[in-house]
Amino acid sequence: MGIRKSILVRVRLAFLSVVLLAAIILVKIFDIQIVEDEKWQKAATEYGLKFMKVNASRGNIVSDDGSLLATSLPFFRVALDPSIPTDELFNSTVDTLSFLLAEYFENKTAEEYSTELKEARESGKRYKLLSKQHVKYHHKKMMEEWPLFREGKWYGGVIFEKVDKRFLPFGSLGRRTIGHIRLDSANEVKGVGLEKSFNSKLAGISGEALYQKIPGGDWKPVNNDWEVKTENGLDIETTLNIGFQEHTTEILERALKRHNAKYGSAIVMEVETGEIKAMVNLSKNGRSYIEDYNYAIGPQGTTEPGSTFKLASFMALLEETNISIDDIVNAHDGKFEFYEDCVMKDAVYYGYGKIPIRTVFEKSSNIGTSRLVFLHFNDKPNKYLNYLDKFGLTSNMKFQMVGEGVPFVNKPGEQAWSGCSLPWLSIGYEVKLSPLQLLSFYNAVANNGKLISPIIVRKVFNGNKIIEEYKSEVLNEKICSDKTIQIVQELLEGVVKRGTAKDIKTSEYKIAGKTGTTHKLKNGRYVDSYYTSFVGYFPADNPKYSILVAIDDPKNGAHYGGEVAAPVFREIADLLFIQGVEQTLPDTLIADGVFPLIRAGKYDDLELLTKEFSLKSVSYNTTSWVKSGTSGDTIQWHSNPVDQGNVPNVVGMTLKDALYLLENQGLKVKSRGIGRVQRQSLKPGGKTRKGGVIYISLG
Repeated sequence: MGIRKSILVRVRLAFLSVVLLAAIILVKIFDIQIVEDEKWQKAATEYGLKFMKVNASRGNIVSDDGSLLATSLPFFRVALDPSIPTDELFNSTVDTLSFLLAEYFENKTAEEYSTELKEARESGKRYKLLSKQHVKYHHKKMMEEWPLFREGKWYGGVIFEKVDKRFLPFGSLGRRTIGHIRLDSANEVKGVGLEKSFNSKLAGISGEALYQKIPGGDWKPVNNDWEVKTENGLDIETTLNIGFQEHTTEILERALKRHNAKYGSAIVMEVETGEIKAMVNLSKNGRSYIEDYNYAIGPQGTTEPGSTFKLASFMALLEETNISIDDIVNAHDGKFEFYEDCVMKDAVYYGYGKIPIRTVFEKSSNIGTSRLVFLHFNDKPNKYLNYLDKFGLTSNMKFQMVGEGVPFVNKPGEQAWSGCSLPWLSIGYEVKLSPLQLLSFYNAVANNGKLISPIIVRKVFNGNKIIEEYKSEVLNEKICSDKTIQIVQELLEGVVKRGTAKDIKTSEYKIAGKTGTTHKLKNGRYVDSYYTSFVGYFPADNPKYSILVAIDDPKNGAHYGGEVAAPVFREIADLLFIQGVEQTLPDTLIADGVFPLIRAGKYDDLELLTKEFSLKSVSYNTTSWVKSGTSGDTIQWHSNPVDQGNVPNVVGMTLKDALYLLENQGLKVKSRGIGRVQRQSLKPGGKTRKGGVIYISLG
């Protein structure tokens, strides 16, 4: 019993001792942090000690297939505390180290490095920055094997300070969309693009480390063991397709150079999902074009759209009235006066006269459009504006990136409203939209009336763990009736079949869209400087992509949307079509294993091949180039004429033969895949344009 009591007493005493010790520690901590805080802060200041922020490694930005668009790479500042090594170690290694430093950094001689290091040691300097140049990680690993450095921080005195640098693997491609950030003088985060918009996700959580101020004003890390550890930033996956982005950039840049334009913008959106697959913005910079502003979404790109806005006017008319697109309207003789000093003109000076309403749209008659809107809405302009609200043209698209331009629509009661306002508003003046807002409207028409918010980021993730996912928000399930949608879809196809964009018509797939040409406003007056655009979607009978192309201030004689922007749309669409549609060769070109597959090429070469393999063949050709057919176990050679000035048929040929024929016609060839040509973007027999681009798909 006495033993049990003795044990209990000891346990209680031990417990009380632990509690007392803990209490003393807590009191001491309170005393140091609260009561004596000022004292220790003063002491730290005297010794030049300070906890400083250490930024976390920033997260990656990737494309829709995981390709890196932006990443942080580790670099290092190299410094030395020359007071740490022993005399023997320092003296035996300083000359060799100086030689290696001079050879690597190439900013000083070995003698200069040696002198500076010896002087720093003699003066008691604790921190010597060896170069302002940052070194890469694998160079750091190499340096860690150098004399003195191999002894590490505690014996050799070497200090490698990590510095993250943002790196864009694809260079300037999509640079303005990817964006950047910086800290201003007030230490606030400033920036643009995805970097700024998703900074809270990408930035991670900063840590802290103890630094000591040394002579010269530099701060030296005291001990990495004192750090409050950082948490690296999260990664974001965008909807951008790096291939689409690259080719759209190339196509737009060629057009801008051809027309000596001020700037251009192109957006590719997936109709069903609202995903942005490419967003390109190029501004003139001397003789070249660079990405320095996002005209696709920003205020500077928010401008009067011109005739592309007529789609909204016709939709309002079809919703409000019982008009038929086969009804006749008088578009007059190229000029119509609504009021004194309120005269509307058409692009053709002689006018269109009396034409069906469908032709008004296809030919983009300003007079026909404005007269129809004036007739049906002049006594109720707010009703017209209500339709614009319903179509999603008066509010932002709730886009994921900061800096979205605010749409502007002149309204009754505003100081600028006049008798001219409604007619001019109906054809895309006295209204300002960003390219993205206008494209979203057209995308809704392609989507059978469903208006969705465009998105450019799919998810935020950390390794294999998804933190957040994003999808398009349905802003309006139905912006108009099914009947109206069907009619305007027909009208948009008519623009390409018979109207202002008929030059981009192709038999490969159907395009629906609208041209736009706007006189620009300068110093309160409209001048002979233009903003051109084309916006639409394809394939029109089963829309996959909607695209907007805008080119500002084109010169060199062309200034209409149909001749400046529409061909760029067609080139981009050709690329997307050839990449997105599987195409197999006709069965007649396949020999079902009876003999090796031979499809097309130069007759002499192919005939030599058939003889080499003892294959039966019969020739029906009269040209040097042939395509094949089969009859039983016999190959049939059929003529494949190649005429100067016309696009040759290269389907079935090797890449070598295809390049030879196409480049001899003055075409620039963009190929994808390996094997033989499965598909070509330009129709065989069509007229070639010198410097034109043709896309071929191999398989």
